[in-house]
Amino acid sequence: MDGFHLESMGSGWWPQASSSFAEEVDGLFLLIAITVGAWFVLCQVAMWFLLWRARRQRHPLGEVSGEPQRENWSIVSLGLAVLVCDLVIEAYGHPIWRRMVSEPPENALAVRVEARQFVWEIRHAGADGRLDTEDDLEVQNELHVPLGRPVELRLRSRDVIHSFFLPTARLKQDVLPGVEIRRWFVPTQVGRFPIACAELCGFAHYRMGGELIVHDEESYRHWLASGNALTDGGLGRGGR
Repeated sequence: MDGFHLESMGSGWWPQASSSFAEEVDGLFLLIAITVGAWFVLCQVAMWFLLWRARRQRHPLGEVSGEPQRENWSIVSLGLAVLVCDLVIEAYGHPIWRRMVSEPPENALAVRVEARQFVWEIRHAGADGRLDTEDDLEVQNELHVPLGRPVELRLRSRDVIHSFFLPTARLKQDVLPGVEIRRWFVPTQVGRFPIACAELCGFAHYRMGGELIVHDEESYRHWLASGNALTDGGLGRGGR
C-alpha cells in the first residue's frame, strides 16, 4: 500500500502536503477514489450491456427471463466483492487513523486552541516550553510552530461546535464546548498555510479563518524571544 503515497500531486489534485500524516491520508483518498471509480465504470458497463441485451428488437414484448441460480450467484459474488473492497480500505485506513489519534511523542510542543464565534484564540508555550506559564504567547488566528517538531493541539470551544481544519496538514477535528480534544502532527514544510472552521458555527462563520505559520528553528526562536503576542494579521481575521 505504500505506493499510494502522493509525493508529487500537491497542485491541481490535492492541497500542498505539509505534515507527517498528509501523504498517508492522500493515499487513502486515492485508494477510495480508484475503488469507487472502478465500481462506477463496472456498473455503467453492466447497465448498458443489459439495456442492449434487452433491446426491443430482441424482446418486442418486453419479457426478459433469466436463470434464478445464476442470478443468485451473481448477487452473492457482487456482494462479496464489495465487502472485500471495504475491508481493503479499512485495513489501509485504520492504522493511519490510529496513528493520528494516538498519544503524541514526549517532545511534542503543546498549543491550546480555543474557538469562539468567530475567532481562534491560540495560546503558545513560551521559551520554557510549558503552557499556562507567565511567558506564554497568545494570538488570534495564528498558529506558530517549528519545523519538524511534533505539535500537540489542545482543542476546545467557548460557545458552539466548531471544526478546526488544517487542509495542508490533512487534520480536521470537531471542537466541542466543555471538552478538550487533543490531536497532533509534525509540520514538514516552512511557510504559511490556511486554517479554516469546517463547521457552520453562526452568521459570520465565513470569517473564521487563520494561518498555520511554520518557522525554521532560528525563526521560531526569534518569534518566541520577540514576545510579539499580537503579530501582523493576528487580529485581522475573525474580529471580535
